Amino acid sequence: MLTPSLNLTRRKSVKTELTIFKLIQERPAISRVELAQEAHLSTAAITAIVGSLGEHGLLVEGETVSGKVGRRRMGLRLRSELGYVVGVDLGTFNLRIAVTDLNGIPLAERTVPSQMWLGRPAVLERCFSMIREVIAEAGVDMASIKGIGIAFSGVIDVSKGMILSYPRPGLTESWRNVPLQKIVEEEFSVPCVLEDSVRAIATTERRQGAGGQFNHFVYVEIGIGIGSSIFINGKLYRGCNGSAGEFGHMTIDEDGPLCCCGSHGCLEALASAASIIENVKAALQKGVSSRVLELADDDTSKITIEMIASAAQKGDSLAYRALSEAAAHIGAACADLVNLLNPEAIIFGGALFRAAPEILLDHLKRLVRHRALEKSVNDVTLVKAETSSDAGALGMAQIIAGTVIESVYESRMRTSV
Repeated sequence: MLTPSLNLTRRKSVKTELTIFKLIQERPAISRVELAQEAHLSTAAITAIVGSLGEHGLLVEGETVSGKVGRRRMGLRLRSELGYVVGVDLGTFNLRIAVTDLNGIPLAERTVPSQMWLGRPAVLERCFSMIREVIAEAGVDMASIKGIGIAFSGVIDVSKGMILSYPRPGLTESWRNVPLQKIVEEEFSVPCVLEDSVRAIATTERRQGAGGQFNHFVYVEIGIGIGSSIFINGKLYRGCNGSAGEFGHMTIDEDGPLCCCGSHGCLEALASAASIIENVKAALQKGVSSRVLELADDDTSKITIEMIASAAQKGDSLAYRALSEAAAHIGAACADLVNLLNPEAIIFGGALFRAAPEILLDHLKRLVRHRALEKSVNDVTLVKAETSSDAGALGMAQIIAGTVIESVYESRMRTSV
């Protein structure tokens, strides 16, 4: 039997080992030297811990290219066979599902229209069926799935795993107070995490995109709605109850249009892709001439943000003005962010910035420089996101992997003793 002092030593050792294991999961291909720097441990201590984790079948080590051209390092990863996770992004227009290992390496992915108009029961039934299909496509059995992460484009309570509301016309009541985390856990008998879709996308941007260069940044997503995620010291900031990042509901004009949240003059009501489209439609209905109508085959119901961006790039005055006005509102809000948070960067993603990055970024850089305080604005970089449309599903896979990683470690340590 271990003495109390030896028990304490062992507990400290396990805690340190688990910390290193989590770091490797967060940063696949991280080197021993980088681990030592991040964990504030000696390279000898890291070598011992990595050796122990390897002996218990938790790690693999292989050669990877480093950030410096020509140099190579030995990168560490978790063994794929430790388990797999499912990331789901249930969005307004698309349902995206990804099955990955605990390192975040995708095994199978699928994207289909979300068909939210079918109503909650039908949407969830279809979603659950597709999850099973993608797991089968990945070539893994359900017993090896350690958890499911779901991102949702609505107002959610992360701590309770509940969708509070989905403020979209005709869908509000169907998605009010839905305990989606519990529903998924009962359906699949594995842990589930429910998260805001913008935070899921930002998690991927932090890991694989432009966010990897910064420790203090704000990710801004502009599509049918507007949201953001705040990273401080490289960690996602959620606020006291998980509601931080409602960038789209900053008041820009107190006398402005009604927003879906019930307030007036929110940024989302003035500068989202949906509001830009509605503004262009209103101008066309008043007889304003525009190339946009030609691109939409004279049918205003077919107008997309991509059509507006294309017309603006070809010199169409209505399209260019609509984007410029939106950029002015976004720029004013971003200047407030710069003054308030002093970030290293603001990273812009979503349908609007995929469609017209050059036009928007040029405007934003001028506006933020004009409106923000000189000291803070000199420190901030405004850039376009680098991740693709599957970022939400991959981000949720990473989030749920981080949630279940401790239980994976404990399970393997028990079975390998």
